[in-house]
Amino acid sequence: MSGETSEPGNMGRMNDPDGSAWVTGLCGDTMEMYLVIENGTVTDATFFTDGCGSSRACGAAAVALAKGKTVEEVLRISPADVADVAGVTSGNDIHCAILPVSTLHRALADYLVRSGRG
Repeated sequence: MSGETSEPGNMGRMNDPDGSAWVTGLCGDTMEMYLVIENGTVTDATFFTDGCGSSRACGAAAVALAKGKTVEEVLRISPADVADVAGVTSGNDIHCAILPVSTLHRALADYLVRSGRG
């Protein structure tokens, strides 16, 4: 995956999201997540990272998994789910699946606090 050169279609920053977060992983990569949530369901999600191809693939997988799901369902997304969708199998890149899940869950927490539900 790290040899990819094209950017995923859902990679980009979002103006005025309902929830957002950024996290810097132990490897030094930074991941940002932006969520639009309507009636308790994620209707749009984007991410941005300065990381490698595996980080980009995992960020894209995380937001793809989140779209159309309820907040409760998104909270059940695991790094293993992201790695499976992204096709990340290398032990060296598996940490790339943890970063977007952590960021996604923090973006949900941001939404819950902003909406008064947290």
